[in-house]
Amino acid sequence: MVDEQSLLKDLVDAISNWLEGGRGRSLSSLSRRCNIAYSTIRRIAQNESTPHPYSALSISEVVMTTPQRIAFLKKHFPTIGDLMDECYSPMIRPEANEGALKRFLAREPHNRIFNMAATQVGTHRDPINRLAGQLGIEALEEMLEAEILVEQADGTIKYTHDNWAIGNIEDTLEQVKHSVEHFDKSLVGTDGASLMHATGAISEDAVPKLKILIRNFIRDLNTLKNSPQSEGSVHFFCNLMYSLYDKEEWTGQEGAQS
Repeated sequence: MVDEQSLLKDLVDAISNWLEGGRGRSLSSLSRRCNIAYSTIRRIAQNESTPHPYSALSISEVVMTTPQRIAFLKKHFPTIGDLMDECYSPMIRPEANEGALKRFLAREPHNRIFNMAATQVGTHRDPINRLAGQLGIEALEEMLEAEILVEQADGTIKYTHDNWAIGNIEDTLEQVKHSVEHFDKSLVGTDGASLMHATGAISEDAVPKLKILIRNFIRDLNTLKNSPQSEGSVHFFCNLMYSLYDKEEWTGQEGAQS
């Protein structure tokens, strides 16, 4: 049997601590993130209404860290709490982790914000607000709370590590998909954007030269963006891709079957 008064008190305290824990947090943003009506959230936060178990679980996912949520569930919903404790406690890490980063990179506007922050100069709240409005600020707060991003004393927002790279093909392809959404067609014809697509049919001996072209470009691009003379505040993205339409046409592929 759930002790409703104890449940409500723990939830009210958690909501209060969450609201005080970061700029831009509000009951309305909590309402949107939980997908619970604002009026319901307000009554719960003001200690006026005991939440339905579903609402309590949804709120706990936002306002509590994983260890806090497990303790909350074990106290008020032991069956769920014990299961989470058994399955998830060994995997809890206090630092930013690959799983959390992958979840954020799959979402918008989180993806755009992260890619702007994971640079030498980072980003700030003003451009995030300009590009994505209040949803962008809320996405930023989520990544700050998860310690994927950090906000420095001067307001600069950066990734928690010094650099970032993708080594997984599926993750890279996912980033390319997001880049298609980010592409600003109005910049075509200026130095702010360029777009091309090419097809052709070449000899087998020329196929490896495609890879050399890509590698040379990546090398030159990295040299440019890492040069102190080029460092600045203009964020950009660039994707490169080539492949064969029919791999059976080329016998020089690694691992090709005889």
